[in-house]
Amino acid sequence: MKEKRRRLRINDDTMTTIVVLSLLFCVAVVVAGMVLAFFGVDVSTIVGNALTVFGTELGICGVMTIFNRWADRQDNQAEKRQERRMKREESENERK
Repeated sequence: MKEKRRRLRINDDTMTTIVVLSLLFCVAVVVAGMVLAFFGVDVSTIVGNALTVFGTELGICGVMTIFNRWADRQDNQAEKRQERRMKREESENERK
């Protein structure tokens, strides 16, 4: 029997996984930069770029979250409208 290959996914969402792994990579770069800076290596440019990417990724996470909430709200409103429409049509059909 063939074993099912496990995939690394967060919330079963590829985009979220990419963003979270990118954030973890940026954290690793910053921590490695701090360690190298302790030994006297100039890594300010690398750490600065990693922090810029980190901030960008956090912004992307925020925008994705806002968009997902907005899309869910739109879906819920559409479902409620459809239910009201169906109830209205049923009541009109009962009157006839």
